[in-house]
Amino acid sequence: MSDESAPEPGGDEPEEAGLVSRRWLIRVLVGLGIGVPVAVEASTLLRMVASRLGGDGGAPTTERRTTQQGTGIGDELLPETEPADTLEDAQVRVGDDAWHFEATVRVENTGDAPYTLELGTVTTSDGTRVGGGASSGRVEPGDTRTFTSAWSLPAAENPQSVTVVGITHAEGGDERTERDVRLGHVPVRG
Repeated sequence: MSDESAPEPGGDEPEEAGLVSRRWLIRVLVGLGIGVPVAVEASTLLRMVASRLGGDGGAPTTERRTTQQGTGIGDELLPETEPADTLEDAQVRVGDDAWHFEATVRVENTGDAPYTLELGTVTTSDGTRVGGGASSGRVEPGDTRTFTSAWSLPAAENPQSVTVVGITHAEGGDERTERDVRLGHVPVRG
């Protein structure tokens, strides 16, 4: 009597087919697990490189941004005003008796009325308030002006914030925007 349901010797084809499809499934899952993060990181890197190389053909732009950690170099000081007032440079120079904080700001008046930006009191990391500052002077619509302000800080103290005042000289009177701007990392140089 012959048993037709008995497997023939060397007839493992259904098991081999299942093993091959399982191997392909594992390969696909591993490929996705590695490929997706690599693709995301590569696209992020390409966007960063493109923006650094002037992705828009080098046309001048006014970028308005601030960070959660504080305003840093390249950030807008008063994003709520129409003119762009960008922190171009900031540094602390170490001296024997005091540290000197310098901030350079570029004001690009993209508005319809003259505009003045003033930098005032600096508050240090220990809460000391240091008077001083500078002003851009009156910047007419369509003009750009860059100015530098300096403060003498107590030794070993870093600037934490600076009082910034933006004044729009409108026909109906001056409109003032004033706030203490928290600063991000300011490099210290010897």
